[in-house]
Amino acid sequence: CLNIDPCFHSYFVKMERYIRHVLTVWWVCLPVSTAAFSPIPARFARTHSPTVHSVPTSGLSLRESSLSSVTSDSGTSLGVATSQDEWWQTWSAEHGIWTNENISVRLPRTEERGKGGVTATKNIAALEVISRIPRNLIVAASPKDMSTRAVEAATNAKNCSWAVDLTAAALVALHPEVDATPLEGAEKAKQEWVQGWVAGGWATDGADLGSEEEDWGPKCVTGSLLATGSDNDVNVYAKFRFPCHPVLHRASLGLALLTGSDDSEISLEALSNRGRTYRAMRDALLELVTTPSPERKGSMRERRAWDVADVLSRTLSRVTMLQFNDDDSNTNEDSYSAVVVPLHERLDHSEHENTKLVVASNDEEIWLVATRDITAGETITRNYNLAPRLDGDTSEGALRLLLQFGLPPNVWPSA
Repeated sequence: CLNIDPCFHSYFVKMERYIRHVLTVWWVCLPVSTAAFSPIPARFARTHSPTVHSVPTSGLSLRESSLSSVTSDSGTSLGVATSQDEWWQTWSAEHGIWTNENISVRLPRTEERGKGGVTATKNIAALEVISRIPRNLIVAASPKDMSTRAVEAATNAKNCSWAVDLTAAALVALHPEVDATPLEGAEKAKQEWVQGWVAGGWATDGADLGSEEEDWGPKCVTGSLLATGSDNDVNVYAKFRFPCHPVLHRASLGLALLTGSDDSEISLEALSNRGRTYRAMRDALLELVTTPSPERKGSMRERRAWDVADVLSRTLSRVTMLQFNDDDSNTNEDSYSAVVVPLHERLDHSEHENTKLVVASNDEEIWLVATRDITAGETITRNYNLAPRLDGDTSEGALRLLLQFGLPPNVWPSA
């Protein structure tokens, strides 16, 4: 029997555990199949929406499950229509949103992850208006649209960015002040709409990380994957020979596998950058969450922090940039603001998109306009690649489309 120095013995034990962990993670991630297409969670669900008719994907791989999706990259409808989105029809009509009679809006299927379902029922000509949305219904990170409460909170964040401003604006829309009068009109309508933001970027729903029984899976996250870990994880876990928090490490390996990447370091950096962005705004925006979600157990502060993470992820998955006419003399890129616009935020993705958002000349409406002729049966699309990205984010292709927007495999670029 060899007389091994205790320090070396401890090192070998830790290395053995680490190697076993990596192998376990690799093995666990390989069968990650329908996890990314699990049923949409109830959190933030519309209380008066019709039942979602999901498509079973049991036994299919991630890519196989995408075969039942409804669109091709060109935007052509491939599947069978499901039930109309009655909530949208009622809400939009009640609050002054005009929608072209030649389009239909149905509930997104489960495998569409919240995107899609808007289709042309008849031919639509280029430059024809598809929808007109009142400006007071959008969520925007612009000086004219942000409330004083949102501006003050965002100003206290560690880093200033469009993501901080837009998340603050979304939180204010969701959470009125405790002693404020009940919301009415556009403010009430906006709250109802934001409450309906269910889907988000990858792992907003813990089911994306696999089953509850998996080691370093959903049961090990702190509220959500986005809220798990700290800026000091590299130093904390270095003594265990881990590159970062184990949950984040496993998630990066799974994300790389799902998107066909041969370099998990890229997905790890993308996840880490998203976490740093969240932690830079978390403390400043906590005060905006007046009524935290009750689903997860934790202290009041923890639940507020997790709600900030959820709203950030759902905001990132819907954002676009829009140039307002508030200052006619300002035509540079600084006049663009990050926004989330009803209907546009749920459109399917295509690199050959057929719509564009424009601000009406009166500056009080946002128009969704066809950029080319759209044939009957074609899906109404936007290009998510044109959406703003987080500072420091270098992800591209399938990785970005899945992580930031939660988009399914049928719209990812071909390898």
